[in-house]
Amino acid sequence: MPPRKKKTRVFLYLKFFIPAMALALIVAIGYTVYAVNAITKSNRSLLSIKSFPKKLPDNWGKVVSLTWKEVSISGASGTLNGWVLVRGAGLPGIIITHGLNSSRPDMMDLGYRLWERGYNVLMYDLRAHGESAALVTTLGASEKKDLLAAIETFKTMKISSPKGGDEALLVDSDKIGLYGVNIGAYVSLIAGGEQDAVKAVVADMPYDSVRDFAHLRARELFGLDNFITNGLLDIGLQISQGGIYDAGTVRAQAGSYQSKGKIVAVLIAENQPKAAQRLAESVAASLGPSVCERIDVPKSRTLPLAGKDADLYNERVCAFFAQRGFPVIPLSESAPASPADAAKDGAKRADK
Repeated sequence: MPPRKKKTRVFLYLKFFIPAMALALIVAIGYTVYAVNAITKSNRSLLSIKSFPKKLPDNWGKVVSLTWKEVSISGASGTLNGWVLVRGAGLPGIIITHGLNSSRPDMMDLGYRLWERGYNVLMYDLRAHGESAALVTTLGASEKKDLLAAIETFKTMKISSPKGGDEALLVDSDKIGLYGVNIGAYVSLIAGGEQDAVKAVVADMPYDSVRDFAHLRARELFGLDNFITNGLLDIGLQISQGGIYDAGTVRAQAGSYQSKGKIVAVLIAENQPKAAQRLAESVAASLGPSVCERIDVPKSRTLPLAGKDADLYNERVCAFFAQRGFPVIPLSESAPASPADAAKDGAKRADK
């Protein structure tokens, strides 16, 4: 009789334990699938892409004609679409990489201000954003390859020479700067360490690794930040996007920045969550004071900026590139009246 009771007790344990484990497994799988989808899905924004940069707001400056061209970049998994704001042959170039759930029109005012200062500017849509290909973001893993492709495209781009004859390279390939926001900031720092052509980087709210950003997004979206949910997310991302965590860390690029004399500005915004601020502070600390300048700003471009907020932000970015990166001659008070005049003006500056 006693052995029979023992068997009954074991049966009761199994009766409740197995369904509980099955339920836990279902919940874990469900959370993983949902979290991976939510974190890698982009809210694709096409707002006003067709109207830019053909028409600029009147308060953006005295320029009456902005010289620009559309560009297609062969990315790691499809075509990336962008604009090049042409300042003149042989001048320094800046590549702008927007952040998650944004697109190039959100960066147009910054691009214009950099162009106004005397830089050629490339702005493009990240994969799964704007008019670029792909359905999901990889939080920086494949986006790094896309940015490297954008750099090569920018370096080899040519425009008609104002003096006639052969075409001239648009950009001074030894004077390229990168600017980016969250995903754009991460890939700019990684690519900047790998590419000798890149001399200066401005990173708005960067993070050290794709894993860091994935965990930050889980915290922002679900309020979850523990080893169980983070572990499930890691497994799900590795299964759905193999190698997503192999893109490297900014920390590992510190030696390259230091040995090659590159400079970085890390923008840390007051309006961002403390967890995101800590990640950006960690990036700045890993690069070291000899390389990195920390710049505190009221607001990040993780959301579109306008008015005085945009003016203050844009001035900080432009000033860093001009003072710490590569000085250029800004647009004169009497702006060029046509694309041809703009090209001639840029060529004269390059000849000097």
